[in-house]
Amino acid sequence: SQLPLLRVMSRSAVFRFKGNELDAQQIGRELGVDVVLVGRVHTQGRRLLISAELVDVANGWQLWGENYDREQRAILELQDEIARKISAALRLRLTGDEEQQLTKRYTENSEAYQAYLEGRYYWSKYTRDGLEQAVGYFRKAIGLDPNYALAYAGVVDCYLRLTTNYFPPADVPAKTTDAMPALETDEPLPATQVSLKLRYEWDRKAAEREVRRAIELNSSYPAAHQWYAAYIFSRRLYEGRAGTNVSEELEHVADDGPGSTFDAKLLDNIRCSSPTPAEEVQIFCTIAREQIEAGNYEAACAALERWWTIGEWPRLEGLSPHSSADLLLTVGTLAGWVANTRQVPRGQKQAEELLNGAIALFEQLGSKTQSAEGRIALSLCYHREGLFDLARTTLLAALDELSDKDRGLSSVGLIRLASLARDAGRLHDALARLNEAGAIVELAGPWATGRYHLELASTFKELATAEARTEYFDRALEHYTEALYEFEAIGNHRLAAIVENNHGYLLLALRRLDEAEPHLVRGRKIFDSFGDKVRRAQVDETLAQLHIAAERFDLAEQAILGSVDTLETGGEEALFAESLTTQGRILLKLGRQREAKRVLDRAYEVATRCGDSEGAGRALLVVIEEMCEQLDDDERLELAVQLDRLLSHSQRASILERLRKCLELIAEAHACYEAQRERIGA
Repeated sequence: SQLPLLRVMSRSAVFRFKGNELDAQQIGRELGVDVVLVGRVHTQGRRLLISAELVDVANGWQLWGENYDREQRAILELQDEIARKISAALRLRLTGDEEQQLTKRYTENSEAYQAYLEGRYYWSKYTRDGLEQAVGYFRKAIGLDPNYALAYAGVVDCYLRLTTNYFPPADVPAKTTDAMPALETDEPLPATQVSLKLRYEWDRKAAEREVRRAIELNSSYPAAHQWYAAYIFSRRLYEGRAGTNVSEELEHVADDGPGSTFDAKLLDNIRCSSPTPAEEVQIFCTIAREQIEAGNYEAACAALERWWTIGEWPRLEGLSPHSSADLLLTVGTLAGWVANTRQVPRGQKQAEELLNGAIALFEQLGSKTQSAEGRIALSLCYHREGLFDLARTTLLAALDELSDKDRGLSSVGLIRLASLARDAGRLHDALARLNEAGAIVELAGPWATGRYHLELASTFKELATAEARTEYFDRALEHYTEALYEFEAIGNHRLAAIVENNHGYLLLALRRLDEAEPHLVRGRKIFDSFGDKVRRAQVDETLAQLHIAAERFDLAEQAILGSVDTLETGGEEALFAESLTTQGRILLKLGRQREAKRVLDRAYEVATRCGDSEGAGRALLVVIEEMCEQLDDDERLELAVQLDRLLSHSQRASILERLRKCLELIAEAHACYEAQRERIGA
């Protein structure tokens, strides 16, 4: 997919054909491609059996085909051979760099690769025992290849998750691994197991992204001695001795504690020296970014604690301009997410300051890609504050800076732009942006692919509700399933919980209340276990809507009070306005009109203040729909003007229909008022 001469369909597009006995030509026609690669992979003991063929969709001819029977330890060479033969059959003329990229891998040792995959299997159980077993396999992979960066990343990730308890509550079972009972065996695991391959793809994409970042920052991808420094730090953190100086650890590896013999042998096998300050910052920023994208913000904070404390400016003394810019970008991105989950006072403003500092430095250094990445992160801060216009302008400026080689980052920017459009009520604009992103999102890896499916599902969900098109509900459910699969495979439980909340909301819209509630309860438990107050408040708002639909108004009030109390001080103005509107609806159902009017007026004020026109309009719609006759005529007429200004450009058919009905109600009430005045005057 990274070869410019070849357009490859995304894995998500072809996933639905997996395991089906379909004709290759039929599949090709449905996908709109010229050539289809089909085949089967089996393991038999320690042997790998592969049959594969390349089929011309136009006439059904076989362009290439072969059967393989190899030992599993030859899997890496086999992958390279198949890739080369496919490119030859397609008559691609590749440059030397493209040939190298086609067969690129992160270890030459097939046993190390197999140990790494086994580590990821046990890691994917999302349990303490599973993570501890995974550490053993990752250490085995490192022992076989001391320069295997992905294995180091795996063991560091395990220690950080164990230290921060970043796995779902015990009573919330993971879904992805439920489909893998056959793998619980002492036999080597099949390298083709789908979720393991997805996780490997995630690690590889992250490494490739970091290579490109390093080149732009005039450095190289972190070397073995840097990874060893991170390994020592994470192990010490897990053992309860956080704060140990990494440079001292490299010179004096402790004789006590688990792993000391392994560490001593490892030191003999890598070119070890104390990392420079710039190298230390680089490796810990790399780890922090991976933890941010995994949703483990506590671990990311721990990785950067030597240089940054929440609410403060990072310590940049002794760092190069490139390292300083990278640190500012990483802590700025992290500060925004921490503020989003912990409700840090002025948290988004502090994140903005850090990111603006990073952008300024990158621009001074001529690093356009990193400058654009900073703007994409900055736009998210504005989005959280409800500053939609400013967020959109910032995103468009970032996308203008990116070139063809930055297509993975461009896809992230397009997804964020779609999210903005959706929140602003421009659903078809959101869909257009997602269609742009769909062609390139796979280049950014499973995290971005999962976000793409999540945003696509949410857009279809809102389109289905807005336009009463049932086929959109089906497509939304399909994309939520895809998003959940992607997020669970890479271990981002926070985003998986967001999917659960949205999935539950969709089922609520379909009036499938009994099915919706378990999804919402599962999402809430996960957010609660991570201390993510804002996301828990969002689930509470959805639960309140579910209780309204079930006419359980007392339970609805309990749920919405928790949501409003949390969001009132969090700086998430658009979300706060939404919760206030739901609270107003509940108070009206309970017959408390005066209280409801005060709450709905406040929802309007909050949404207006942050530029959320549709959110402000929704609050006014509820006022007219439920209280039209109780309002003064002048107030009704003023509301009609405001509603038309706020909602007349909405792309939600359901909102426009509500607007039309409310304007009719106001017109009828005004006519009655005028007629009554005439009678009194007569």
